[in-house]
Formats: sequence, structure tokens, C-alpha cells
Amino acid sequence: MNRSLFIILIPALLVAAGYVFVLRLMGIAPGYPRLLVAMVLFFGGIYWLSKRSGKKAKTAGQ
Repeated sequence: MNRSLFIILIPALLVAAGYVFVLRLMGIAPGYPRLLVAMVLFFGGIYWLSKRSGKKAKTAGQ
């Protein structure tokens, strides 16, 4: 589970950093508050979904 999570998150974080870098080079200030809110929602959704799938796996195994 942890390895698959990192396989998804590391490229996503690199892409986000790339967007910030490119926007800065173009002279456009990226919306850091929006980026922060999006990251919190993304990681919260992953956490919530991982907890739900864990419950279903335990219930189905009984």
C-alpha cells in the first residue's frame, strides 16, 4: 500500500512543482493558497478512501 501511494504521489508532486516553476519563469504568480487547498483535499481524499477500502476488505474476509 505504501509503495503504491508513493508511486502516485511523487510524480504528482513533481508535476505541481514544475507548474510552479514554469509559471514563475513566465512571470505569473501561482495561486499558492489554491494549490494548498487542492493538496489538502487530494491527500484527505486518498486517506479517506484508504480507510474505507480497509474496512471493506476486513468485512469481506470474515
